[in-house]
Amino acid sequence: MTWLWPLALLLLAWVIAPLRAGASYPGMPCTAQADTVFSLASYTVLFIPAAVVLLQLSRRLIPGALRRGLRAWAAGFVALSIAVVVVYLAFAGISADRRPFRSSEQTAACPRLGAGLQALHCWRDGSTIEMNTYGQRPLTVDGVQTMARALGSVKQDAALYEAFVLDTTDPSVADYSNARLFVLTRSNLTDFADLCLSEHQATLANVQSHRVGFYRYSAQQSPPVNAFFLQDKAASGELGYEVIDFLNGQALLPYIRPADLMPAESSYLDQVSSAMATLNQDLDRETQSSPAPGALRTMRADFLRLTPALAAAPLRLQLYRDTRLQRFLQNYDLILTAEESAAQGQSSQSIHSSAYEDHRRYYYQEARVARLIGYLYLQLPGVAFSDDQLSTVNWAVF
Repeated sequence: MTWLWPLALLLLAWVIAPLRAGASYPGMPCTAQADTVFSLASYTVLFIPAAVVLLQLSRRLIPGALRRGLRAWAAGFVALSIAVVVVYLAFAGISADRRPFRSSEQTAACPRLGAGLQALHCWRDGSTIEMNTYGQRPLTVDGVQTMARALGSVKQDAALYEAFVLDTTDPSVADYSNARLFVLTRSNLTDFADLCLSEHQATLANVQSHRVGFYRYSAQQSPPVNAFFLQDKAASGELGYEVIDFLNGQALLPYIRPADLMPAESSYLDQVSSAMATLNQDLDRETQSSPAPGALRTMRADFLRLTPALAAAPLRLQLYRDTRLQRFLQNYDLILTAEESAAQGQSSQSIHSSAYEDHRRYYYQEARVARLIGYLYLQLPGVAFSDDQLSTVNWAVF
């Protein structure tokens, strides 16, 4: 029977597995059960080499060292045995589970907030600090600004600081961090594939349905951001955002569909979004390590075909056309010219580097935010927004 004592370690591991799974996926029995099955299998498989090592240490090496009077060696083998047990229990059961951004996440002390906000769950992951807070959705512009200033006043020294405002204190919602939500959204990042996809989607919808607002601060990213986002939904169901942009004098920027949007204006914004999506896809194909034959010619042909069609903007969107849209097209033309020069063996590195950096900073996601930026121009007429000012909307969407 003395040869069977490592089985107690396996039994302990089997007890730990469901407890660990339940803590990782609160309120998600299907996912927790799948996690448990994978953990049990992993513990069982890795138990064999662990048991062999422990039996060798306990049956041969430790007794042998004691018989020879080598107490230091015996103590070292005992310490090694303990280390094997700890490593096995701590890591063997998660070898089959890929939960990204979870291992370094640590609970952090929550700050005191004003404006009736209550911090519920705070955590730190590397140089990122995040927290879930409870608050009522503001119904006036003053209420939006008050909530925004309360969240902005407690930002901590970190590369990235984010605060998510919820309208509930329910732990099944408030205890979910951004990393867990990312896993729920991208179920293919676990080894469970779509085994519990419906449960993931239901939990994700439940958490997101309680979201009120979102604050994000980072001086180190490019472009930097220091803004509060309040999500709005039009009667048509289209999502938009009201933004308090602290980088630009606490400006209130309404990235929401205006009630008086004309059909011609909506059609033009759709045309802009489609054209930008095509041009950016062409750029992606051309700048691959091994671009497909003819990718550069397609890039030039689409640019020449689509650009003239974007010139006929409705009256209220002509400033948008002459500022943001024009800057996108001019920068894209620089990249295209540089790619053509490089294809002919000419040096264009300085042009390419500068234009491509601006494209990554401001325009790479342009197709997805073109309508929102157009809405901003419609609701604040006569304002020619800079790329730095408009970069904030990317964080509202992403």
